[in-house]
Amino acid sequence: MARNRTTGKATATSSPVDAARAFSERVLSLMDTSRPEGPAFLAAAAGTELAKATGFGPLEKLCKPLIVPAALAIALLEGARGEGALAGGSTTGVGRPGAGGLGPLATTLLSVTGAAYTTGDVILMLGGGHASRSKARLVSGAAAFGVGHLALGGLMLRSGLRCKPLQSAVHGVVAGAAGAVLLSEDRANAPLAAYGGLLAALSALATSVDRRSGPAASVLAVAGPVLLLSDGLILVRRKAEGGTALARALDVGVIDTYATAALLLLTGTAAAARAAGRPA
Repeated sequence: MARNRTTGKATATSSPVDAARAFSERVLSLMDTSRPEGPAFLAAAAGTELAKATGFGPLEKLCKPLIVPAALAIALLEGARGEGALAGGSTTGVGRPGAGGLGPLATTLLSVTGAAYTTGDVILMLGGGHASRSKARLVSGAAAFGVGHLALGGLMLRSGLRCKPLQSAVHGVVAGAAGAVLLSEDRANAPLAAYGGLLAALSALATSVDRRSGPAASVLAVAGPVLLLSDGLILVRRKAEGGTALARALDVGVIDTYATAALLLLTGTAAAARAAGRPA
């Protein structure tokens, strides 16, 4: 049990059941054709996966830069409507309207995150994608993503999330191990190791979400580890020979996990921001 910093009362940590239920509702909401941003996200992600599986570059250039803007649109439009993943009838309250919209600062930080992630996507996409061995391009892409992580982490903190000891310890070990591997390969990988530390810190914060932030925010417990997995797959992909079935499978896996993490991070953080602004 976590303690509410304001009231001193015990607050239940978000459970795997909460996260699974919210994730299921999020997936279902993407298929609501009355709200085009959901199908647009699915189309952008599926188009990018197809491009990676077939090696058809023009399709990737068309679809990949649309993944994060579509996810951002979902988060912002839900905030404007003052609701969670589904409209009405949600057993978890995820879709209950009237929960309060997003304020100007939350909207700005989410938008900065979306712009930074999209910039990172374009930098990497135009430089050989996940197979790029150019450290300069990888560092540039990591810097862009880093700006987005800082903006998103700032909004999480402003919304009341705080890293818990267990999550901090686990992610500290992961970051340390990844950094040690990168530095053992080449000391020039220091910026990438530092980025790994920032990514692990964001994941530790996301997985520390509790029930104060509302059911819709519980997807953050899934989003953090999935983003770590996505970046881990990129490192593995750099070692795979281009054009092989393994390389293409890894490329598709990177897109699957990245699109999922981006959607859950943006919508989950938006939900936490709305919950933080809701009258007690």
